[in-house]
Amino acid sequence: MNSERRRHPRLPMEVEVELHVPGEPMRVAHTQDLSGSGVLLLLAREECPAPGTQVQIRVVGSIGEGEEPPLVPARIVRHVGEGVAVEFEGI
Repeated sequence: MNSERRRHPRLPMEVEVELHVPGEPMRVAHTQDLSGSGVLLLLAREECPAPGTQVQIRVVGSIGEGEEPPLVPARIVRHVGEGVAVEFEGI
């Protein structure tokens, strides 16, 4: 997809996140870039949920006084060479 069709610009951002897939153990992934509508997660091919899978994502770490960041609902949009494209839901 070329940049003229994007709703939000992508920003390079490398952070560690938790990926929660219903019925599966939580796994840790790293982001490659982030936009207002989604994120690219770097995952091994065998760890990539199928497109359309509803997931939740949370930045690893704490905010404020030891609070965990919120779980953000999202959906796997497509597989890409190095991982999965994820679209945030309800944002």
